[in-house]
Amino acid sequence: MRDSAYPKPVVDVVATLTDICRHQKRSALVELLENAHAHFEETDYDNWNGGTTNWALRLEVPVVLFASAQPCLSDIEKELGQRLDFLDRLYPNDPLGEVTITPLTSAEMALGQRMAVSNTDVHRVWRDAYFRLFLSHVSQHKEHVSHLKTALLEMGISAFVAHEDIEPSLEWQSEISLALRSMHALAALITPNFHGSNWTDQEVGWSLGRGVPVIPVRLDADPYGFVGKIQAIRGALTDPTSLASDITQALLRSTQVHGHMRRALVEAFQNANSFAAAKRIKGVVVTVDDFTEDEKERLRNACTSNNQVCHSWGVTDAIYDAFGAPKTSASTDNETPF
Repeated sequence: MRDSAYPKPVVDVVATLTDICRHQKRSALVELLENAHAHFEETDYDNWNGGTTNWALRLEVPVVLFASAQPCLSDIEKELGQRLDFLDRLYPNDPLGEVTITPLTSAEMALGQRMAVSNTDVHRVWRDAYFRLFLSHVSQHKEHVSHLKTALLEMGISAFVAHEDIEPSLEWQSEISLALRSMHALAALITPNFHGSNWTDQEVGWSLGRGVPVIPVRLDADPYGFVGKIQAIRGALTDPTSLASDITQALLRSTQVHGHMRRALVEAFQNANSFAAAKRIKGVVVTVDDFTEDEKERLRNACTSNNQVCHSWGVTDAIYDAFGAPKTSASTDNETPF
């Protein structure tokens, strides 16, 4: 499976670019970026050098800002692209070839709020390097959903649960909006009373409108509306461990977020905090066939550096069988430097 997602989330890239422009006193660009709807678009793919994917950063901005920028639009697009040159050094197989700015109509603006979220807010809401999953559910099941959140964390998924993740001093709707704008995907926990909530349908609709993957989870009720056309997961909130594994597999099957989930899985394996957790994560890891060489090395390193991994029966052997054993010191000594 080829990863068709840019290595870094667009919200992170735009937030970093905004901060750069702010520090460089480019206030007009800051305003443009803070009001932009952003997404990456794959423009070309080549099998050369292990696979090279060319990308474009598409920025859609309100008409009034576009009109102000239009006289020097090409220069602005070029300037923003130059400020992102560091990404090509970080991800040489995913060059960012262009930045484009187009006008956003009033009707399109109504579909969602601006995409850029500050790094400070992202780090506050989500766990670093983990997959960001918004759990849309009714409050009646909050205790079971809390257990699901814990099980998902073990698999490298940082789940947002409104009743847990909003600090008392913060405005509730604003925090939900922030989580929706910075998530990688949404899981709709379809229980019989899901449709009766004032919020769940809005959360799902917002996600679909922004093109964010939605994973319907059938919990004694059938998905409906646009979500009814998406293949649903069957599960039970009373078995959060199995449900978390099924959600992880569904995210890995999504070409849109496969890369995010794959990288988060490596992070989770390195952080496994029990023998049982290491074994459960291993069960998913060995089903993935497109880890990069760096990710494979991190998996192998976890087999020696994390006691919960290396002493979990059968885990190390399974990782080595799937991705190769580490080189021995003897073989390293006999290698030619160049």
